[in-house]
Amino acid sequence: MIGIPKPSERYCLVTVGATVGFKALTESVLQPGFWTFLSSQGFTELRIQCGPDLPWATKKLESLADEVPSELNILLFDVRKNLMKEEMILCKPIAGKRGRGLVISHAGTGTILDAWKLGLPLIVVPNARLLDNHQTEMADHLAKEGYAIKSSSRTDDLQEAIHKTDLLWEENKSRWPPNDVSPQGSGRLRLWDIGLEEVAQEENSNMAHD
Repeated sequence: MIGIPKPSERYCLVTVGATVGFKALTESVLQPGFWTFLSSQGFTELRIQCGPDLPWATKKLESLADEVPSELNILLFDVRKNLMKEEMILCKPIAGKRGRGLVISHAGTGTILDAWKLGLPLIVVPNARLLDNHQTEMADHLAKEGYAIKSSSRTDDLQEAIHKTDLLWEENKSRWPPNDVSPQGSGRLRLWDIGLEEVAQEENSNMAHD
């Protein structure tokens, strides 16, 4: 009997938005303790979209280079022309080569929809410092409906959330991602029914990479 090869790669993508940035989240995922935890969970790649915070994030990573686990590669970047096709796609599993990855994101509607188009586990971290704080409302709704795990930007909360994504994935296997995007008569709000006006605004503002 031929065994199934164990995946040798596993990606974690962190996104903070293209224009405003999210320093608290970026700082948390640039902690050596977080890197060690990711490595212990089988992650081999940590890719962080830093937006305008790229300069200081790069300096911090350079100062901590000796503390990066040997099994983990870390890449920082500001934005991508198409975040879904260039970065998120790497979180999709490939049998025998790449394990199921994870997206940790600010609660931007464009990023949420892209992650769900690819059927990826998702942790949403609302940026409470935004004036209208719509991200917290979005994150609360996604968590309540079982579409994603909500977390704060604290490193320990992120680690707990990563554990929870595995449980949520198993629970939602039959419906992740949803295939039917037509309105349902049950009254249950699904992801594709969320924030359509916000999605349009992001697209009109060339925020598809958000």
